[in-house]
Amino acid sequence: MTIPAHQLDAAIGELKTALAAGHVAPAVQRIVAFLDDGGADAQQWMLGAHEVSRFVQPLAAAHVLERGLVRWPASTDMRYLLGNALRAGGRTREAEQALRAVIAAEPAHADAPVSLAFLLREQGRLSAAAQTIVTLWKRQPRTRDGDYRAVKFLQECHRHADAEELAEPILAAHPRDAELLALLGENALLLGRFGSAQRRLRAAVEIDPQQAAAWLRLAHTHRFAAGDDDDLALLRAAQARGDLADEARVCVEFALGKAYDDLAEREEAVRAWRAANARRRAARPWDAYGWARFVDAQRSAPPLPAVAADPSTTPVFIVGMPRSGTTLVASLLGRNRDVKNRNELNWIAALAANLGATPAPAALASAGALYRAHLVQDDEPARCHVDKNPLNFRHLRLVAAMLPNAKIIHCRRDPLDTALSLWSQHFAHDDMRWAYDFGDIAAYWRGYQALMGHWHETLAVPVFDLDYEAMVADSGATLARLAAFLGIGDAQRDAAAGEAIATASVWQARQAVYASSVGRWRAYEALLPELSLAFG
Repeated sequence: MTIPAHQLDAAIGELKTALAAGHVAPAVQRIVAFLDDGGADAQQWMLGAHEVSRFVQPLAAAHVLERGLVRWPASTDMRYLLGNALRAGGRTREAEQALRAVIAAEPAHADAPVSLAFLLREQGRLSAAAQTIVTLWKRQPRTRDGDYRAVKFLQECHRHADAEELAEPILAAHPRDAELLALLGENALLLGRFGSAQRRLRAAVEIDPQQAAAWLRLAHTHRFAAGDDDDLALLRAAQARGDLADEARVCVEFALGKAYDDLAEREEAVRAWRAANARRRAARPWDAYGWARFVDAQRSAPPLPAVAADPSTTPVFIVGMPRSGTTLVASLLGRNRDVKNRNELNWIAALAANLGATPAPAALASAGALYRAHLVQDDEPARCHVDKNPLNFRHLRLVAAMLPNAKIIHCRRDPLDTALSLWSQHFAHDDMRWAYDFGDIAAYWRGYQALMGHWHETLAVPVFDLDYEAMVADSGATLARLAAFLGIGDAQRDAAAGEAIATASVWQARQAVYASSVGRWRAYEALLPELSLAFG
């Protein structure tokens, strides 16, 4: 049975008017009664729920759908919409049940697995989310956009090994797709599969030189050892092109700087880096006064009252200036069986922005639970979970209150070595706008120094100061002291070749610990006099 169109249109019009006037509860009751009494079909129930969802909380739409499913229990589309409404309304357990019921009843349903995967990811259940997407990818008819979305989702879940399992069939189907080649080349690079990464990235830029980031990543697949390197020739040819977009040109210049630095052709390296940094700084100016105000505000704010600690794991934050050794420390710690290295998570800054300066205790506890879910995730348990986002140093006041059993590892490095390393890198994130000028880097460093000094005096959580130079001189002794600080044993996994490293240090972190970066700035002292002047 179906309600006549003119009657349905009139009822929907009345519904819209009532909802717009704020008469939510009676409006929802009337439309449910109208649909129920009139014998509405499944599509009409879904239309009514859609109109409700446009005006009010999704749980009101869920109520309409639940009543509709009493009449049409076999409608997988209605149950799918119910799952989405429940998810949007925060009833996550019921949402998961609804979406799984859709998949069980209709395995070919294209949308329910995607909604389920996003729901699982929102809860920190990244392994389950990744498996849902892989199962969907294997089950559904393949499309180019579906392939791309599957890989991107898996990467966002930090499941790069799962994404790599899809790489060969995807590239076999799309061998000339530069965007897919670049995406999967990056994936192989993060896993340390440098040969595969180099082949894919080289193909990507040969097909489409505007694949900006692929140029950077290609340069990080290997150490340039000779002037006749094929990739160096590609980079030089790209630099000579007149049709590169600005972002692609910047990436080519940073990549060339890296290649020339490998070859100890330092004048050429500086020339390339100067051009790249000038373009980048002009396009993304940094607010030094805003940074100074932030530092002052953090230093003047009183400590936040701590919430109750969750002893199920120890959150470990590796912080410091970027390029100070955080990736190396996290990678070495991640080989310990008691440690899970989550690389760089972006949650702390986002939570700080959302909570404000004086969050209520309940909000602080809720934020801590959300963060822990995304730190711990749903794979094998561990005693310590590491977040190595170096810029978390900005928000240690929040960390100490939200996660009172956290431990902080503070990486320190010679500021001149750090500054040179920063200036020679391209960074995607806006938080790094200060990294393209030595004066800006020095100003940021001074704020960092002031803030870390303040945290040392005020934090209620322990801080371990780790000098990069000591780490590379005797990594074994440093790791032993770290293990004692964290309260873990020394049982090691196999070398973490299968773990993704999603930073500019991807090549170095997979090599043996070496000391050649200590004092590296001196090789450039004459070519970059402004470096030492900035820190004078």
